Amino acid sequence: MMKKLSFLMLILLLGTSTTMAQRRAKTPLKLLKIVYKLAEAKKYDKLKKFLYNGKVSEEHTGMTGKTLRELLLKGIQKGRGSGDFSYNAQGLKLVIDKYSDRIVPIPQKLRERLFEKNREFAQFPDLKTISEQRPQDIYIFDHKGAHILMAKIGKGYQLVFWEGLKRITNKNSGTSESKKNSVKTTDGGEK
Repeated sequence: MMKKLSFLMLILLLGTSTTMAQRRAKTPLKLLKIVYKLAEAKKYDKLKKFLYNGKVSEEHTGMTGKTLRELLLKGIQKGRGSGDFSYNAQGLKLVIDKYSDRIVPIPQKLRERLFEKNREFAQFPDLKTISEQRPQDIYIFDHKGAHILMAKIGKGYQLVFWEGLKRITNKNSGTSESKKNSVKTTDGGEK
């Protein structure tokens, strides 16, 4: 009886550990895979915990008072465009499947430029601290006009920012076949 109880406790403990591990993204690539899966399944509430929640304070951005989480979610829900926070499922899938080797720790010069006192990400004290004390916990993807910034916050990685995911697909899909299959939207963009 005691062996069965111990065995059941072990299974319960392992099951809980697995569940806890699934709540965190242990690597930047794992983070992007989770974000892709949840975005495509439209599980926005579950997605939130993988998106950085820093509040924008810079007035010149036009986004003052909003959080990066809100902006990322809005971009994912809209699913079009190629600017800041815009989402493109095909582009993210290409990053994961074809360009994952380009997800690298942020180079020092870029880190200094992004986290200087009056620059884009310096307005977020916790990110600035990470950039100064644990720069190895900040990763970027920068390829074909697409940019992704991720940081290890707590025990898991979170998506901080992205832009231009559609650009990856545009540069890869210059064939007449892909242009034939694109659909114009009412705002003049392509879907």
